[in-house]
Amino acid sequence: MERAFVKLPSEDMADKISDFIHGKQLSEWVIETEDSGITLSGYFQKVTTEDIAVITSEFPSLNLGMFQVEKILKKDWANEYKKFLTPFSIGKLHIVPLWEKETYQVPEKEVAVYIDSEMAFGTGAHETTKLCLARITDFKNLFRDVLFLKNFIDVGCGSGILSLAAAKFGMADVYGFDVDDHAVKISRKNAKINGISGGIEFSVGNIQECILGHQSDLICANILAPTLIESASILVNTVKQYGMLSLSGILIEEGMMVKDTFDPLVKRYWDSFMISERKNGAWIEICYMRG
Repeated sequence: MERAFVKLPSEDMADKISDFIHGKQLSEWVIETEDSGITLSGYFQKVTTEDIAVITSEFPSLNLGMFQVEKILKKDWANEYKKFLTPFSIGKLHIVPLWEKETYQVPEKEVAVYIDSEMAFGTGAHETTKLCLARITDFKNLFRDVLFLKNFIDVGCGSGILSLAAAKFGMADVYGFDVDDHAVKISRKNAKINGISGGIEFSVGNIQECILGHQSDLICANILAPTLIESASILVNTVKQYGMLSLSGILIEEGMMVKDTFDPLVKRYWDSFMISERKNGAWIEICYMRG
């Protein structure tokens, strides 16, 4: 394993690069913040100039000669990704790395999801995931008395955090899928870590393959805006009456483009609806609530 890295001159550049690598799903690249400053790091089996060019072509102020490359021993790599996992909470929901389970105090009557992820498949700390977790919390508060009758679909499940949160809150039927089979393996592993065996399922495939034939009370689709737009009709027609469709993974400047696609569809297929939006950093979550 090799690491390509470069020190970044400012938080502003770090934020822009972070949004870029998340939006393009460049899972090999991460932003590392340490006492010595902010570093952009890429982890590869063997670093090539093409790997670095993905970044320098978008951010020309970073040229190839500025990057350093170092080898990482296997024993170091095994724990490298843990640097990016720290506990955080959304309301009464706590996302906690497994190795902090014994030391992190979860308040009484609050819920914890424990994860042992890999950095390529989501720590839950990204703004888009937090926006979805907030929406799941809203849904739980709205339907708390009948939550056991509700079901949930997690489009692009990653490490399974959204699905596990829905299951921990008490939703009886939870279904997540992802195009990456390794992400699905991690999701299944995290379900076992949290003692969740029944009422949850993960599968490999895209939206067309996995969502057809399903109907859901709450759908969270934390994926790229172009994919949301491409699959808009399928997503809209999967929402049950009085259900919610939460769309995330959307940059603020992409929000109107997404709404221009979804608004006509919900008007056509639903009797009535409401829209709610949340922003976090450079990202927006758009939620359609079916009447």
